Amino acid sequence: MQAAKKGMLNIVCGFLGQIVIIAIGIVVPRLVVVSYGSEVNGLLTSVTQIFTCFSLFEAGIGAASLQALYAPVVHSDREEIQGIIVATHKFYIKTGTLYAGSVILLALLYPVFVKTSISYWTVVGIIVFGGLGNCLNFLYQGKYRILMEAEGYLFIATNITTVINVITSLTKVVLLLMGYNVLAVQFSFFCINILQMLIYSFFIKKHYSWLDFNTAPNLEAISQKGATLIHQISGIIFYNTDTIFLTLILQNLKVVSVYTMYNNIIQMVNTMLVQLVNGFNFRLGQIFNTDKKEYNRLHHIMEVISLGSMFSVMTVVYICILPFMRLYTSGVEDVNYIDKLYPVFFVLVPIMSYGRNIGNNVVNFAGHFRQTQWRAVTETVLNIVISVVLIWKVGIIGALLGSIIASAYRTVDIIFYAYKHLLEGKPWLTLKRWLVCFIIFAVIVCTVNQNMLFADSYLKVVLLGGVSLIICICIYFAGLFITNKEEAKAIINMAKNYIFKKK
Repeated sequence: MQAAKKGMLNIVCGFLGQIVIIAIGIVVPRLVVVSYGSEVNGLLTSVTQIFTCFSLFEAGIGAASLQALYAPVVHSDREEIQGIIVATHKFYIKTGTLYAGSVILLALLYPVFVKTSISYWTVVGIIVFGGLGNCLNFLYQGKYRILMEAEGYLFIATNITTVINVITSLTKVVLLLMGYNVLAVQFSFFCINILQMLIYSFFIKKHYSWLDFNTAPNLEAISQKGATLIHQISGIIFYNTDTIFLTLILQNLKVVSVYTMYNNIIQMVNTMLVQLVNGFNFRLGQIFNTDKKEYNRLHHIMEVISLGSMFSVMTVVYICILPFMRLYTSGVEDVNYIDKLYPVFFVLVPIMSYGRNIGNNVVNFAGHFRQTQWRAVTETVLNIVISVVLIWKVGIIGALLGSIIASAYRTVDIIFYAYKHLLEGKPWLTLKRWLVCFIIFAVIVCTVNQNMLFADSYLKVVLLGGVSLIICICIYFAGLFITNKEEAKAIINMAKNYIFKKK
């Protein structure tokens, strides 16, 4: 299968999968809040974020293995690929064992340290059933997913995830509507994770039967796993610790539920945007290791596309999120979900984090994990210190400010590092694109009055979003095309060639 076709399949399947996940993410949390209350919703979210932090046991092995696989995949060197995968497998076995032990320990201690009216053993059961299913990823399919991504078969893994999410959510909805308690719902998640392992098994036997796990592991190829751990910690803290800090500092799971409602929407949209870049990451990584000049050209094209797309979509989220939230939380009166300050702060978090993905990717493709690990540590410290201090004073806004400030530092740092060590040109090329987009964003924020945006149906919210998206795309890309004429011509030519080829 050609690289272009794989890339498009990765993007299309990623987008469709995210649409399904967004639809599910809208329906299920509301059912949970209505059926069990905001406290249970806050508990489930808090525990889920802790599980995400537990993925640190992976210790960067995923990123290190993926970077190591790009070159042997290009040359179809099965012997080298096998050595890397065997080394990855051995590490994942250790990781799965540590993860399982940590889940059990968390289940026993969480209800002791977090105040909740939910019974002790119910909390224990929720954590055990929610966490042990994730162990299967470490023990079985994790290593295969890395190889699939390196070879451009990310769309296969995406489709499997989508199917599992649909089955999981349908099961949750049925159990909720039938009146089962939250423990039964969580147990269903554990059972469906076993089904996911079986689906992976079918694909693996068909495509990777040549892998022999009795061969010698290539430990040297993944020797940077310790350095990649630092970067992984930075990413996990950025995306997941706000919920944990809010839980521990405020001791109010209802506030956690408010944060979760907004953050779920932001993260679902952000994940969809990431598909735009990740779909071709396998090919970009291969090109970086074979043709630096061509990569440099593609890097700037992708940066214009990603920044224009990200700012357009996140501006629409800013416009639509309060009208949507008023509808979504109607009838829920145990805590206030509406605050006119939330949209801009929640939107700034993914703007800063997603905007750096293109620069961060080139650092990953080059394997500059050790060289940049102290920079990731600085981001981590900034985020923790600022968030903890400000949460005491301004709650959710404080948590968001910590993420925004830390991410802003790291974004600028990545831009300068990439141009100094890995890219041709000057940092101003990228900073200029950011400046253009931020000026447009600021004008829109100052122009749109959140208090005037109301919708009495979800259809009107969708129509508002659709019209806003068309306008935003035109405005942002017009600004970027005017200030980046060479990249604009390349993008237009690529679009023309694609349309002409289709005809």
